[in-house]
Amino acid sequence: MATKEKESAQIVLMQKLKQALPPNMSLVDVLSDLLEVSTDSAYRRIRGETALSIEEIAAMCKHFKLSFDAFINSNESGMVTFSYKQLNNDIHSYKKYLQNISNDLTRIASFPEKQIIYAAEDVPLFHHFAFHNLSAFKIFYWNKSILNVPELENKKYDISLIDPELTDIAKTVIERYSVIPSIEIWSDDTVNSTIKQIEFYWDAGIFKNKEDALLICNEVELMLNRIKKQAQENVKFDINNKPTSTVDNYTLYHSDVMIGNNCILVQMGDIKAAYLSYHTFNAMTTTNAVFTNETDEWLKNLIRKSNLISGVAEKQRYRYFKHIDDALNKLRLRIEND
Repeated sequence: MATKEKESAQIVLMQKLKQALPPNMSLVDVLSDLLEVSTDSAYRRIRGETALSIEEIAAMCKHFKLSFDAFINSNESGMVTFSYKQLNNDIHSYKKYLQNISNDLTRIASFPEKQIIYAAEDVPLFHHFAFHNLSAFKIFYWNKSILNVPELENKKYDISLIDPELTDIAKTVIERYSVIPSIEIWSDDTVNSTIKQIEFYWDAGIFKNKEDALLICNEVELMLNRIKKQAQENVKFDINNKPTSTVDNYTLYHSDVMIGNNCILVQMGDIKAAYLSYHTFNAMTTTNAVFTNETDEWLKNLIRKSNLISGVAEKQRYRYFKHIDDALNKLRLRIEND
């Protein structure tokens, strides 16, 4: 029999795990399979009658992608545990990265009540994936210039160098994201990184020809037009530019405050998860209640200080996107005249 102190912490853990499960799944069945114990043994652990071992807790937290410090009084210690998927210069590492994003979005979408709040220093990667050539360019850039994949060393941008499976997974990612209600907060600099990536590759001679560079510029414009249309309708679109909902599921804000880092807060039923970006596009994750609640308050405060540019805010939306359109057109004109 577990001691009262252990039992209390264990019951809290089990409550969190129940909340993390999609409605169609039973915790006792999952634990029975995961811990390789009988149904009765699983029930005893859920009720706190049998104390969990450290190995069992570790297996459960790994399976549910939850940090154990979310279930204890870690706010007193000031420590927060983050999980992350390691990326390296193996092209297969990036494939796993995309698949993990797709899996996370599938899990989020399985909850009846869900939401993503995204404070975007850069354009959320999901949006690029709605366009084949732009998606391939971003995948090439990240792998060549950030991950230093050996196969792309000394290579110029060529869509044929991108594994079609990567762009297929990217399409799945945007499809998953398109059905999850989301709030995005953009700053004046949010689109700059993509424009500067194109400019850098053009200046460095990494584009094979002018046509490829202009094609990417054109697809950035298409992406921005798609986002503007979503903002106008307050609804996300699928890969075929069809609304994914009959009710509002997309809200866009413009922040005058520099965001500084991509920060994502996910709500899945009663569970919150925070994603913080690092190394340009990767993210580390925590479900620590203290940290996620603080992140929630920070995002709400940022929203209060931001300007709504979706829905009926047509003038504000026009002004925001006009300076982006001007910067993109300036780059396109430069490429055409070089």
